[in-house]
Amino acid sequence: MIQTAQLRTIATCLSVTVFVASALSQPRYDFILVDSLNANPLAGEAYVWDINDVGMACGVATVDNVPGYPGIVWTEADGRVRISVATPRCVNNLGLVVGIGDILDLASNTIYTPPNLPGTYYAPSFGGVNDAGVAVGTISGCSCSDSGGVLQVPYIWDAVNGARTISVPNARGLSRINEAGIAIGWLNGWVMNDGFIIDINTGVYTILADVFPTSIGSGPIHAADINDSGVVAGSRAGIYPVYRHGFTYSPETGVQFLPFPGTGYQQYVRPTAINNAGQVVGVISTTTASQHVFVYSDADGLLDLNVGTMIDGLPAGYRLYAATEINNAGWIAGYGHTAQGKITGFVLKARGIVRGDSNCDGVVNNFDIDPFVLALTSPDDYTASFPNCDLLNADINLDGAVNNFDIDPFVACLANSGCQ
Repeated sequence: MIQTAQLRTIATCLSVTVFVASALSQPRYDFILVDSLNANPLAGEAYVWDINDVGMACGVATVDNVPGYPGIVWTEADGRVRISVATPRCVNNLGLVVGIGDILDLASNTIYTPPNLPGTYYAPSFGGVNDAGVAVGTISGCSCSDSGGVLQVPYIWDAVNGARTISVPNARGLSRINEAGIAIGWLNGWVMNDGFIIDINTGVYTILADVFPTSIGSGPIHAADINDSGVVAGSRAGIYPVYRHGFTYSPETGVQFLPFPGTGYQQYVRPTAINNAGQVVGVISTTTASQHVFVYSDADGLLDLNVGTMIDGLPAGYRLYAATEINNAGWIAGYGHTAQGKITGFVLKARGIVRGDSNCDGVVNNFDIDPFVLALTSPDDYTASFPNCDLLNADINLDGAVNNFDIDPFVACLANSGCQ
């Protein structure tokens, strides 16, 4: 019989103190190195640009006797595999990889070479592709260097509708697209790249400068990523002592600013990606101008992944330099520097939080009661007694804290042999 009486006694005896889970009390991620393909482990470079929801990443890695940066895909099972796409920037959940010029369907090993639009030159450069196979990017509008990017043309392609563009004044390209067909892009050129949002199905668009508070920051408003709920993550330069403001935006919430990291850091936050849970990753800067990687959530706030014990297996001296993507499982992709100064890619594999499984044996049952009580009454002792468990396993009601409000939901989890 489930021992619910013990838990209900706790509810009446405990004080109302809220024990907020410390993000740094135990590892949240496992570090996986994505190295170059050179024979000499100290040679070459590798960068990871994207990771999809099934754990497949794409990027580039140098190879002995091969010029440039050949494209790769990576999975935990197979490691790095070379592919024929140049500079792959995005891989969707079905294994469609986009880069410069070509699109590769990994499932069928089919290569697509989308055509130019009338009056455009060279090959399209893709930045994103959704699971419907709609790829977005940019293509040159002149047979010239166009170093400022002021003659670029937004580019869309899919196998059904072919190549096309959009009608947004001064638009120069599209960088990401979500599952609803809402894309983000930029105006004007590479430098004054004000962001915008567009529904490619209807053509309705929003210029971010029209919704951004005019009193905050200066210069172009950059759109970095968009999730499937239509929430955009981006940034804008600040006015000293603020160096850069990070923000999220949706029509429902308006512009919401991310917090600055505090003592020891500049007032600089530059988001690069956002997932469907609203987790944001990006870069921050210390007061000595050392670039670090952050992860933000409403529950934990903004956390520096370069400090503390959030990452298990991080090589000695390794510095996370940039986060390029966070998938919907919470896995983070990016690149950094080894202690020897070599640039490599990385994947931070998020450790799963199993609500109710307080002893981490894989099931929710009576054996979780005493560990749950310990997490509730003494989080530090819980962490010491169960070092491989996450304290948030006891956050049953998902409010970001372990407290009395988790007791009744925990009883329900026991009754159902798991949390629904």
